[in-house]
Amino acid sequence: MPFDDDFFNDPFENLIRDFFRGSSLEQRRRSQRFIKGEEEDRVIDFVEDGKKLYLVFELPGFDEKDVSVMIKGKEIKIVAKKAKTEDLRDYLSEKLRRGISIQKQLPNFVSTKGFSHTMKNGVLEVVFNKEK
Repeated sequence: MPFDDDFFNDPFENLIRDFFRGSSLEQRRRSQRFIKGEEEDRVIDFVEDGKKLYLVFELPGFDEKDVSVMIKGKEIKIVAKKAKTEDLRDYLSEKLRRGISIQKQLPNFVSTKGFSHTMKNGVLEVVFNKEK
């Protein structure tokens, strides 16, 4: 029995297909300019669609109250530092107390006005609108 056309027009299937097919060549180039090296590739993701740019940072062990996101000009700075670590194991508490600082130059095509960010389960998502 052949598949009907609606099966292949499923939004989820389209999302998966686009993910594995990859983004446009220009989007891939921009991502490669933003993410430098294998180490950053594991903790930063750069995703863009027609109108928005999504920067996703893996910050395991940190909560929303531990993280600050600052924009100055076309630069983003993320600082994650845990103040209260008594309930954690020694090796982990020391690492979380020291914290993480990430500073990156943003692409010229993003608008830094009105950006938003959310933090859930150790994943920080920062959303920018693209400039027209």
